[in-house]
Amino acid sequence: WQQQNEGLVVAEGMPFDLFYGKTMQPLRPAEDRLPDRHLATVKFPKKQHPNSLAFSTKGEYLATGSADGFVEIWNFMIGKLAADLRYQSQGSLMMMEEAVTSLSFSHSGDLVCSGAKDGKIRVWKIKSGSCYKRFLAAHSKEVSCVCFSHDDTQILSGGYDNILRIHGLKSGNMLKEFRGHSAAITSAAFSQDMGLVLSTSEDGTLRIWDASSAACLHTVTPGADKNGLSIPTVSSVMPVPGSPETFVVCTKSPSIYIVSSSGIVEKTLALKEELQNKEFLAAVVSPQGKYVLAVSDKSVLHGFSIETGQALDECHKVADSEIVGMAGHPSLNVVAFFSNDRRVPIWASLASA
Repeated sequence: WQQQNEGLVVAEGMPFDLFYGKTMQPLRPAEDRLPDRHLATVKFPKKQHPNSLAFSTKGEYLATGSADGFVEIWNFMIGKLAADLRYQSQGSLMMMEEAVTSLSFSHSGDLVCSGAKDGKIRVWKIKSGSCYKRFLAAHSKEVSCVCFSHDDTQILSGGYDNILRIHGLKSGNMLKEFRGHSAAITSAAFSQDMGLVLSTSEDGTLRIWDASSAACLHTVTPGADKNGLSIPTVSSVMPVPGSPETFVVCTKSPSIYIVSSSGIVEKTLALKEELQNKEFLAAVVSPQGKYVLAVSDKSVLHGFSIETGQALDECHKVADSEIVGMAGHPSLNVVAFFSNDRRVPIWASLASA
């Protein structure tokens, strides 16, 4: 393995402490590629398992949220707790009262936000592990998603109460509420200019909202074109790097959609005909916006070109158990997965520079 990966290249400012082969070079952003081999695995103790995960926006860390309420920060290169955060080795871990169901890093990289099964949200300082802000009544049910605004002044959250809310990070107050979904929210995101809020739901819709007025501007039902089939859950919406008006929408079906900020479905990405009996469970967009990386119900990682809509020829089985969710690194061809077992497999494209 080491011989194969000499020349593996750590983004500027990232901690690194491993020797790959005979030399160690810093990892740097490269051309988008489909991750093709196992890099490391985070292993949880018995009777524990991850419920959520996220890469830091600057790429230094991987965070996991566990079923027993812990938020932990990892060196994703080796699958071990980040050694530079001493409070973790001293047992002073970040902890919620109930299972951590959603995670997001601030764009500054200084904070991590965690949402929990009991509807609470906390914001933590990564370097010290101390709690920076509490939202003790963010939702009446489980928090399914959280994300920071691009200026890090607000937190957008969605829950199993079917409601989206924007919270002021400084004031701790709820600033906006978005109602209209008829089932649990599955993901939410701000547009790059923060003028729009986008949300997906188990009700099978993507909604696009005016961030200021909380008015719903567009309702999109991506699976409505499948005649005779029930409308699938829309599991996530993701911005495309370098294309601020374009979003990727993943559904629990054999199809993924490219949707504009005006609610137009511009393209459908679908598995080849012989694989149409599979469905996607999670997806991410590659760092430079070239590909959609999606994992199917057999824990197989597939890739699609956003430009052409075509499926890539290669695919890889990334886990033995069924994947529940995944996260993509912001600048490297690295993805992490979690399921209901005790493992977080991390895959990468480790082509030599």
